[in-house]
Amino acid sequence: MEYRSYVSLNIAIIGNTKMSHALSSAFTNVGHRVFMANTEREMVGSSSMSGNNNHIQYCSIEDAAAAADFIMICTPASDVREVAYWLGDVRRKVIIDLTVNVPNGNTTNINTVGAINAITGSEHIVKLLSLYNHEQLFKPLFGGKPAQVVLAGDSRKAKEMAKIICKELEIDKFHDFGGTENIALFDELSKCCRSMIKVNYAQKQTATASKR
Repeated sequence: MEYRSYVSLNIAIIGNTKMSHALSSAFTNVGHRVFMANTEREMVGSSSMSGNNNHIQYCSIEDAAAAADFIMICTPASDVREVAYWLGDVRRKVIIDLTVNVPNGNTTNINTVGAINAITGSEHIVKLLSLYNHEQLFKPLFGGKPAQVVLAGDSRKAKEMAKIICKELEIDKFHDFGGTENIALFDELSKCCRSMIKVNYAQKQTATASKR
């Protein structure tokens, strides 16, 4: 595949998760350059940050943020404050919050968008939730229209940038969940979606075992 250098962007992807690695591959496949970075906690016990893709550069959070046109945070919600402190001066950059805020018995909800804003001073923050494989289940909530990605935040610029980059990955059905005042509801939606993913996985495992 020939790279379309005239539309290439520098994208910082922070986190050592399945989502971060899937996004890095997807974005390089459509011609963008990716700067991947991990928190210190994620580095412990993780595989070596190396690879054969010349369009992915592994570096520190500070260097990734400095080089990037926009930033995607894919860490656990509990790591967002640490990431925000390491970002440096990103007040003019778009930050996409892809964390899933589903607390366990030992943690509480974290207002990740609020934390990023308070620490970095950036006004261009949007929170995203993928409804992959669950868009039809949530269809009634969105006026009967299908949605692949839900967005929440106050920055129109961040939302439009998120839509543009999602379309690069052939995602074009969005639902605007409103501003930051709806983040708590957004997190409840995230929790619901994650619960259904676990239930579906368990059902598939049971079905597979019964066929053996």
